[in-house]
Amino acid sequence: MKVSNSMAWLAAAVVVLSGCADNSDKDLFKKDPGENVNRVIDVQSAEGARTDAMLYKHHFTGGHLNSLGRQKVRLMLAECDSCDEIVVYLNNVGEGELLDKRKAAVEMYLKTTDGENQARLHPAQPLLARMIKVESTLGDSGSASTGASSGATAAH
Repeated sequence: MKVSNSMAWLAAAVVVLSGCADNSDKDLFKKDPGENVNRVIDVQSAEGARTDAMLYKHHFTGGHLNSLGRQKVRLMLAECDSCDEIVVYLNNVGEGELLDKRKAAVEMYLKTTDGENQARLHPAQPLLARMIKVESTLGDSGSASTGASSGATAAH
């Protein structure tokens, strides 16, 4: 009995210490672990927007759907291969003619949107790095720094 327990422990130690000789699972995990997290966040955001399904006054500018409202509607449409019908509720967004314009704006957006333009989604960092280089080489150094300082003053 003592010998068989020792053999079992020895066999377990050999298996643990030897590891896997086959490295076929190198690509088991993707290079960018954030990609999986972002995918989960996108699905959860879309599901939340569909569950809420309400647009408020802050989703409109006048009678038009603003960028926040368009983003919410796009989220309602995203990740929805099996959705039957999307219902959008307008909660206290106005009365009379303003309400009619806002309803029409949502309906028109739903009819004409194809979703997010994937070609324009990219990191800003490389473009910002190039922008700084371009601004620093424009004209003489006095005019470039004057333009940069007037832009900073205007932003405040």
